[in-house]
Amino acid sequence: MDQDAPYSSQPLTGVAAGAPKEKAGARMPVRDAMEHMIAVTYGVTYDAIVRRFPAYEAMVEEVVGFVGRSVSAEATPRSIRVLDVACGIGNVSIRLAREGYSVVGIDGVRHLVEIAREKTAERRATMTFQHLDISRDPVPGAGNFDVLVSMHTLYWHPQPAALLEGCRSALRAGGHAVFLTYGRPASVIRTFRELWAAKGLGAAVRALRWLLPTALFERFRDCEHRYLSTAEFHDALGRAGFEVLEARDTFLSDLSHLAWCRAR
Repeated sequence: MDQDAPYSSQPLTGVAAGAPKEKAGARMPVRDAMEHMIAVTYGVTYDAIVRRFPAYEAMVEEVVGFVGRSVSAEATPRSIRVLDVACGIGNVSIRLAREGYSVVGIDGVRHLVEIAREKTAERRATMTFQHLDISRDPVPGAGNFDVLVSMHTLYWHPQPAALLEGCRSALRAGGHAVFLTYGRPASVIRTFRELWAAKGLGAAVRALRWLLPTALFERFRDCEHRYLSTAEFHDALGRAGFEVLEARDTFLSDLSHLAWCRAR
């Protein structure tokens, strides 16, 4: 899932060499259930954390702005198809739908997709949510999306090259994408100090609302954290068939790299 809820679980594969099949089979459902429980708990908690959190809202508005720049002046918003990759519980999808876009949110955690659907059941905005992982599952309407958004998916996903390949395949030729990925860990002490120096004690204290629960949940994540430099990030995007049009660092003390791209 994305910054909307940056925890996502993947099915656990592989067991220790020589482990009896019966025992391995008994462990796998338990670990998988634990992963899903952590994902859903973080998704719901994150919804409360980021609500009216200025730093998060500012980042989302940056994304909305780049999506708007991806759309021709002649097009009607309803005709623009936007794909929200690893949408979590749907906050970013909902924000984009408010602009009038036709939004499809996808996530590999079924329970988070169900929460997103429940949240939007009574909304009239044009959006749907699908349970799938773009790195391995076919995306309905692939090749026809105008814009794609992927917020903080690349840094945890076990198959980053396949993820980006799936993103490129989902877009039409000349379509646009907005990618964000963390450039470094969200260290509580370091980030607090940087914010205090740059924006004052009040901003640093407010950031703890996000920093503390994020640091806690990161300890339980069963994934490899992949923090890319700007050059590494842009190189990965280029190899996947994206041209970086504009880039910047954003979110709190510039924890995230943002890249606005065009599909070649």
